[in-house]
Amino acid sequence: MELNIDQPEVLREFAYAQGWLPRGVEILRLEIADAESAHINIRSFFSDDTTLIFQQPLSNGDTAAGAQFSLMVDAASALTAKEGHLPNLLGYAEEELILCLRDAD
Repeated sequence: MELNIDQPEVLREFAYAQGWLPRGVEILRLEIADAESAHINIRSFFSDDTTLIFQQPLSNGDTAAGAQFSLMVDAASALTAKEGHLPNLLGYAEEELILCLRDAD
């Protein structure tokens, strides 16, 4: 699966299947979060007033993407949560090379 803002229903179903989003919550809007990044970064706004960031290496299909994804997971895991906030990393799908993060903004 490649992240794409033009297919919100695909991203929603994937997030449901991964357990990152409760059933019944709808995506209201998707936007590119950081166009300058070496990753695809999609910010998603949901009907329950939450916002999540989905990240994926740009080179999704090659061996370098797997190494890049491992670095992304390590970096996201190392982020310290702000006092009183939940951890930033909700989870990741290794086969699809997708990270799901709480939106810190």
